Amino acid sequence: MSVITGPPLEKGAIVVVAADGSKRSLSFQYNPDTLHRTLEPNTVGGRPGSRSRAVRFAGAATETITLDCRFSAVDAIDAGKLGDGVAPQLAALAILTYPSSSDVLSAQRMLDAGTVEVLPAIADRLLFVWGGTRVVPVQIMSATIVEEMYDRHLIPVLATVTLTLRAVSYSDVDETNQSFSEFIAYQQKLESLAAQAFTAGGGGQGS
Repeated sequence: MSVITGPPLEKGAIVVVAADGSKRSLSFQYNPDTLHRTLEPNTVGGRPGSRSRAVRFAGAATETITLDCRFSAVDAIDAGKLGDGVAPQLAALAILTYPSSSDVLSAQRMLDAGTVEVLPAIADRLLFVWGGTRVVPVQIMSATIVEEMYDRHLIPVLATVTLTLRAVSYSDVDETNQSFSEFIAYQQKLESLAAQAFTAGGGGQGS
């Protein structure tokens, strides 16, 4: 039986953008089988008992993205090249939820020296990249890491990370923040796609 193969799938990724503009990417080892998106409209008016004249948008909808990222080093065991297993990928995801240790130590030195105000460290910007039409600035709301298998040295071999991401929209940052324009570009792509689905008029006629 012949096997029909197509072009390789583009991998989803999280791109980390530092304050100096430098970028580094963490590609998913395997693209998640499913991706859950929750949209909560940001509106005023139209609430029970409000008797408002119109429902108005107060800003962009709150979009939450949830996905399971799976990592495996089973093949490396078979090849005798396990190394650190999937620990580097798990560490890379986990470290996105921390300020850098150098920033923490620098802030502590300033406090010890009697500095009156120490500003919190600026978090790196994150982009969730899922194909060419979905490049969304996001924040990590939670990361649940489940290590599922170890070798005899307790090096993780299999793991699943459930990521919950919240899109950072133009309602969350001012226009000088790069995420403002990135989310505008994301919404414009949605609008372009949506134009293909809508039909003129108010009828429910089939195609």
